[in-house]
Amino acid sequence: MTPLPRRRKAARRAEILAAARAVFLAQPYEQASVNQIAERAGCVVGTIYGYFENKRDLFDAVLTDFYDGLIADIEPKFALLESTEDRLRYLVARHLQITRDDASWLRVLAREAHADEAYFGSRLHQLNRRYAQFLTRTIADGIARGELKPDLDPQLARDFVFGGLEHWVRNTVGRGKPRDAAVTAHEITRMMLDGWRAAPAAARGAATLQGLERRLSRLEDRIENRLGGRPPARPRRPDKEATT
Repeated sequence: MTPLPRRRKAARRAEILAAARAVFLAQPYEQASVNQIAERAGCVVGTIYGYFENKRDLFDAVLTDFYDGLIADIEPKFALLESTEDRLRYLVARHLQITRDDASWLRVLAREAHADEAYFGSRLHQLNRRYAQFLTRTIADGIARGELKPDLDPQLARDFVFGGLEHWVRNTVGRGKPRDAAVTAHEITRMMLDGWRAAPAAARGAATLQGLERRLSRLEDRIENRLGGRPPARPRRPDKEATT
């Protein structure tokens, strides 16, 4: 049997992935079957197994294809942004845009991510970590440049952002109340930076001085309390006659 040309094999694989994507978006993974995917792709089941080991391998390939396209779209635009605020606003807006353009995909991803403990270490987990690196890098760079608070935890901040976005999407898009992604991203970024932004150098110096003054005041209060409310006695000067 003459093997298929490489170009035809790549095209057939893409056709199978497209068919699988449509089937997985239409119903939960457990209910989707390879037979349905083969029928939609216009091939026999054996052809699918010539490209993928099993249904899970095919599902992981569909996920990878989705994230590859998403990351390829984000990378060049992200590279043009320099300030932490611009990067945060762009990443939040892009994430919210997915909820409008690929709402069905979000349901698939949420279902898989919340399924059980098998998520951790899975292909989807690895892909999510790769996607989240844009935000983690933005926060870490912002701290290094002095734009964000030095004690900000990048991983905790990242989880705060994605957790908040997930909740917002559920209460808006999930209830049929979509809002403009760019406007919402501006509001969310402003709220985040109100708490995360590093204070100007002059303000940090003033805060340090105020902190020192407060500590000195507390120390004086403790000394006064120990002396029963009396101010500390001044050291007595030596008697001149006693020293002659």
